[in-house]
Amino acid sequence: MKAKYLYVLLFLFSFSSCSDDLLYPEPSTSLTDESVLESAENVKAVLMGAYSWTGHFHYLTIGQISLDVMGNDLKISNGNYHYSTYNWLMYSYAYQQYPREFDGWWSAYSPYMWEKAYKAIDECNQIIVNADKLPEGCDDLLAQAYGIRGWNFLNLYHLYCASYTSAGPSGQGLFLRLTPADASGDNAPRSDLATSMKRIIDDFTYVYKNSTGTDSYFINKRAAALLLARTYLDMGEYDNARMYAEAVGSPFDGSDLMTKEEYQSGFNTINSEWLWGFNFTSETTNIYASIPSFYQVATAKDKDSGYGTLGYGTQVDYDYLLKNGVDYLVGYGTVRAAKSFVDIFENNDCRKLFPFYLDSKDGYITSKFTSKVSLGIADYPMCRLAEAYLIEAECLLKGSQPDVVKGLQILNALRVKRGESQLTSAQFTSDEIWKERRRELYGEGFALSDIKRLQKPLERVGEEHWSDVISLPANSPRMMFPIPADELDYNKSATSDDQNEYWR
Repeated sequence: MKAKYLYVLLFLFSFSSCSDDLLYPEPSTSLTDESVLESAENVKAVLMGAYSWTGHFHYLTIGQISLDVMGNDLKISNGNYHYSTYNWLMYSYAYQQYPREFDGWWSAYSPYMWEKAYKAIDECNQIIVNADKLPEGCDDLLAQAYGIRGWNFLNLYHLYCASYTSAGPSGQGLFLRLTPADASGDNAPRSDLATSMKRIIDDFTYVYKNSTGTDSYFINKRAAALLLARTYLDMGEYDNARMYAEAVGSPFDGSDLMTKEEYQSGFNTINSEWLWGFNFTSETTNIYASIPSFYQVATAKDKDSGYGTLGYGTQVDYDYLLKNGVDYLVGYGTVRAAKSFVDIFENNDCRKLFPFYLDSKDGYITSKFTSKVSLGIADYPMCRLAEAYLIEAECLLKGSQPDVVKGLQILNALRVKRGESQLTSAQFTSDEIWKERRRELYGEGFALSDIKRLQKPLERVGEEHWSDVISLPANSPRMMFPIPADELDYNKSATSDDQNEYWR
């Protein structure tokens, strides 16, 4: 049976020179197996469909923010302080997600994220299974297809699986769909974690060995190296993680990191520290359902209370903010930072982007993510060099050949660049590296996966946390999403035992 694949009208598209408005356009019409192979332009079209599904707001927005607000540091406002949530992401923060809709669609994000992830994977599979039949000039397109599939599998692991470090190789892994099929009808069984992680590593390794592209709006060799380091770190394989962190090609001296001004400019424009960034334009953003929409309110409560002033980080009246807020632009504006998180930053740390709060029971606004011109138009980081510093430092502490002096030097290079004081060797600990990861990577989808990887409990501190779930023990089966009910109902290779433990 001929599989149907989503086709985008890209007759003007070129990887070497292209308008931003043509990056990751929405898939529109269908393309058969045979027509995929007719030209490199058709292969590009299918690949762009994979990028588009990966960046869909039902998946990237919901998934990335959920992975942060299900941790200790960020939260969703309860809607009582002028900014209504309209239920968006409240059920993720509150650990009230279900295999199928229970109280509106926001109570069951799993089917939405699942569908978009596997649609992206399916587009990639269409290219990968036809690798030996692809037209001339498709080598890098094939490498990108492996990379996008690998990223989606890794993201599904973070969303739907227990950590490899706790569950081990025999733990429940992914539904590894490796051939083209309808996203709701493929009967791939649920694999174990060993098989799943090997697949992810193999996909990223293919990109690392075969990528020729250098455009940071698309997955590339250096991004693949960092994603390999990330995957091996997830597995607790520190020597391999270190090898690929070093393969990124950083001198680890701080010279290739963002300046203070770049870090504080709203994380909306790709720069040299970003190895891979997702591009959302006026044509591709969902505006109110974009990532900046949930973060941005204002960068200061007034023109005299910017970063570094006495008024920065203090309380503001809502009506005053409406009249005087700097860069005031709101979609939902409902992500908040807990005071306990704000307090782990030194005052001169340029990452301490918490300009004000409306009420102590609500938490702090963060200005880390803003839009460029209008709401939702922004780049979003998928891989940054700072992560390589953090991985390298952790591996130099925990690997088979530890080097505390070098690891401390690398961590301090990052800290100094961000305006922090240097640590001593006695302070170079696993917990301190975890704190540094939290300071550096908040809002980028690492909070929950780090808690699981490091086998930490969930410990939410402060009056601003309104969820009934304030704490969970380490390795709790609740630290993930349920497998969608439809997957278990219609996948002939699945059984009720394939549901994640908490929802059986």
